Amino acid sequence: MARFSILQFFREQRSILPLPQAVGDVGSKTLMVTGSNVGLGFEASVHLAKMRPRLLVATSRDSVKCEHAREAILQRAATDSVDSPGVSARPLDLSNFESVRAFVDKFAAEGDGQLNVLVANAGVFCADYTRTQDGWDVILQVNYLSTALLSILLLPYLVKSSSADSPSRLVLVSSDGHYLGSSDLKKAGTWSYILDTINDKEFGSSVARYNVSKLLEVIFVRELAARLPDPTPVVACTVNPGYCRSNLFRDPESKWFLRTILSGAKNLLFARSAEEGSRTLVHAAIAGEARSMHGRYLSSCKVTGENDYLFTPEGKAFSTKLWAETIAILSRVDGRVSEIVAQHLRADPS
Repeated sequence: MARFSILQFFREQRSILPLPQAVGDVGSKTLMVTGSNVGLGFEASVHLAKMRPRLLVATSRDSVKCEHAREAILQRAATDSVDSPGVSARPLDLSNFESVRAFVDKFAAEGDGQLNVLVANAGVFCADYTRTQDGWDVILQVNYLSTALLSILLLPYLVKSSSADSPSRLVLVSSDGHYLGSSDLKKAGTWSYILDTINDKEFGSSVARYNVSKLLEVIFVRELAARLPDPTPVVACTVNPGYCRSNLFRDPESKWFLRTILSGAKNLLFARSAEEGSRTLVHAAIAGEARSMHGRYLSSCKVTGENDYLFTPEGKAFSTKLWAETIAILSRVDGRVSEIVAQHLRADPS
């Protein structure tokens, strides 16, 4: 359990993060990183490509970005040629449920089903409220719902690729903002539906929506981990990369004063480079003692306490209800969700 601390935040921002050291043979593994064309996802993909995995699947929102990302990753990783089969770039747009479904279908059809690591890094911040064609706030859909959908649809492949001494890993990229998200859930006990309430335009500011989406990710991983078998074939965790000079706030519609404040804060708050922040993603993906990370939140490459709210009666009730709503909504999006949950997860998480 923990609360947001400014002093702790500054300490972590100034700390030197270790270069990730893989545990086991990465050369036999298939790894996947979403949002690989810029920022944290790109730098994490470069680190992983340098380790020469069996296959690195890097995703971007469209085919043009995919090709550019693949060439840049290969160049930075100093592979022998652009045609190296070690890196595959594939389009995935998390603001569209059908894109997620099609991506998983193509992954299943074009490969042998091996997937050892999924780093769900792709995220978005939009200054103005925007709804996707699926009817959801884009922050809520990209950061939470589509990320959860992708994680569940790929869960069978992670389970299949696991071994007793090398469990597969599922890493969702959250943030320190999750500590602040609970302040917008004070009346959650009176809500008929959690996700519909958060989806409403009047729910709160873009910053509030972003922080809540990061808290939902932490809850999703905790609930998923509680339902996986013991010993688990898939280690699931969330990771905080810290405040980084990344492309998260690249929304062209962002108000000028917001961009100015955030730009100034990068220097004032000792922002990490995207490469430094990406080390936290890679650590969770291939380094450390995997089982000690299961269901946990990592910051600066260490297991850290999650938001205190999650351990209160209100937080526990909220988490249980959120899980049920999430599975119900995603099952309507893709019928495989309910089948996967029934086959691979325990009904009673206790």
